Amino acid sequence: MKKIVAALAAVALPAVAAAQESLPAYVADTVVVTTKRYPALRTEIPQKIEVITARDIERSAADELADVLKEQAAVDVIQYPGLLSGVGIRGFRPEFSGVNKRTLLLVDGRPAGATNLSTLDPASIERIEVLKGPASSLYGSSAMGGAVNVITRRSTGALGGNVSAAYGSFRTLDVKGRVGGSLTGRLDADVGFSRFSRGEDYRVGEGNLFRGWVGSESAVKLFNNAEEKVAEVGDGVVRPNSEYAYRSGSARLGYRLTDAFRVDVRGDAFAAEDVQTPPDLYNQYDTGGLKDLERRSAEVALTGALGTHAPLLRVFAADETTDFYATWDPNPYVSFVGETGTRGLQLQDAVRLGAHTLTAGFDYTSVDASSLAFASATTPSAPFSPDYGTRSAAVFAEGKLSLLDGRLTGTLGGRFDRITLDYRETELRTDVPEKESFSVFNPSVGVQYAAAGGVRVHGTAGRAFVAPDAFHKAGIAVQTNRTNVAAVTVGNPDIDPERSRTVDLGVGITRRSLGLDADVTWFHTRVEDRITPATAFFPAASRPRTAAGVPVGSVLTYVNASGAEMSGVEWRVGYDAGALAGYRYSLRFFANATHFIDLEESARGARIDAGRFAGRTDFDPEQVFGALVFEGETTNRIRNVADATVTYGVEFDDLRRFSTRVAGRYVGERTDLDFSDFSRISDIRYPAFMTLDLVSTVRLAGRFAVSLLVDNVTDENYYEKRGFSLPGRQVRLRLSTDF
Repeated sequence: MKKIVAALAAVALPAVAAAQESLPAYVADTVVVTTKRYPALRTEIPQKIEVITARDIERSAADELADVLKEQAAVDVIQYPGLLSGVGIRGFRPEFSGVNKRTLLLVDGRPAGATNLSTLDPASIERIEVLKGPASSLYGSSAMGGAVNVITRRSTGALGGNVSAAYGSFRTLDVKGRVGGSLTGRLDADVGFSRFSRGEDYRVGEGNLFRGWVGSESAVKLFNNAEEKVAEVGDGVVRPNSEYAYRSGSARLGYRLTDAFRVDVRGDAFAAEDVQTPPDLYNQYDTGGLKDLERRSAEVALTGALGTHAPLLRVFAADETTDFYATWDPNPYVSFVGETGTRGLQLQDAVRLGAHTLTAGFDYTSVDASSLAFASATTPSAPFSPDYGTRSAAVFAEGKLSLLDGRLTGTLGGRFDRITLDYRETELRTDVPEKESFSVFNPSVGVQYAAAGGVRVHGTAGRAFVAPDAFHKAGIAVQTNRTNVAAVTVGNPDIDPERSRTVDLGVGITRRSLGLDADVTWFHTRVEDRITPATAFFPAASRPRTAAGVPVGSVLTYVNASGAEMSGVEWRVGYDAGALAGYRYSLRFFANATHFIDLEESARGARIDAGRFAGRTDFDPEQVFGALVFEGETTNRIRNVADATVTYGVEFDDLRRFSTRVAGRYVGERTDLDFSDFSRISDIRYPAFMTLDLVSTVRLAGRFAVSLLVDNVTDENYYEKRGFSLPGRQVRLRLSTDF
């Protein structure tokens, strides 16, 4: 370790001493965001929006989009080795599957059509806008915690691009390329590609310099008001079955029809075959997994600038497919196939009314989800969810008022959604209804006042919702395991959408002359009608039997039986010492954090009375609702959300020859169900952890550059999900050229 640190210092310190010509500063008052569905300076928006630029992505050691977000945006992430990840904002637990999530993923302002965050390749991204706080008043369902809006490249002017290749630890090869610009006076385009592969199994970290600093020597099991320390495992082990590769590409063609209108056609694709996933460190029966991933999307957008109007018409489609293999079988077969198709249309107009803006429009989104499950290569089994489609038709409007010569900004908006759940007959699932509809209205309001000296005071309030998934509401499934014991799942047609109310209040300051950009925001969210499972387990001696005579081991359904309350403080600070030298160089210190004050969910203890069915030979799943029991309310910590997340670092750039960034991430304690011990049901508290990354780049002969990328510099053994430790220290060398 000492030799590595000394070598890095030898590369970095001489270049830090040099100061070259003027460097354009990255400051908040020059950043334009579009997540509010109209372009505006970030400092004009009352809502909290974090911006991750293409430069930030380039100067990170990230392999996938989840890495970018967790290193830059102070959000919660769940991540497994082998391309599976999800994100959560403001206390909503991160989710990596399902159509209806609590944090919305967008591409260029429209639904991404991706349930797995890992299938979006960072290579084609211009910037990422992370809106923190409810966004249902603009985007509908799945935006309770906020929205992640991925903005893709749209290049005009002279043709230019970049090609890079990186190689390093675990035989990792990462090749990227892009080119974009104007082809004629009216025609412009962008093309990009990426090829990533890990050619050997990775090793878990064992240096663990930070483990003692942050008190993370052990996890803690929580049961019966008692605590039991559990030592961390996996230090330095090589994880079998952890090789994978993917390829992705994107293309855009834009044409200026007239001086007022242009059309853009864009498509992208992601494919990964034979992706290996290592086994759970704590499960001796886990052999690891194998899967294929595929995602593709396309859109056509007509945009205009007609007087005071900025109309938009966009039509889009996306498809995502995942195949899982039964690796435990001597002859592995496809055990599960999941497919999701998204189609939609957006029609809106942003009208400038003097200093004010009114944005209004209509959205239509159709999502179809289907799945197949197999108990053997030739024997189907009941899938986890019935096949279904979701149709959403919505109208929305938001006004942005600018008063007192722009010092006072207000936003007021709302959205009315009419949602139809269209269920389909599904093999081995019975009692599936045809369709049902419901309506939801969600308003929002925001106010910001710009005082003297670059100080801003801002506050917002809004409602949001998430629609139930199909398996929450519909169908009966009987899944029989290899010991001929059935697990019965029963949908509850009376489930309501989850709803939330959020308020926040903050103060920020932006002083370009001082190189300062900072903000502190307090937020509070209350969730109602939270969807929670109700279960019954039957011991072997008293198991009821289905009509086919199969013993039932468990019954599961879902109810609106709980709520949640999340509050905390978000803060961000950036200081560029280069301001003192007129930005002839940049020496920027930055930090971004979320600290929770309250992070609790309450439940009425919903369960199914097992005694109503014990020993019966005529078990009827439709009777489970008559056996529901609601007991006294209990309060628990929200799982998979850290009590604090802090990203921080320092970056130097002299523009002409050298740049370096050292970036760290601290994740506080989290709780989760303890899946490593089935002898007793309990929670487990994850230990805190901290990691550090380094990226240094030296430019050669103007257009060429060589970069050193070190991910997890101190070789920590850490995880986002217990049992699935992520790679230890990785060192890569990247060569790139601009043209």
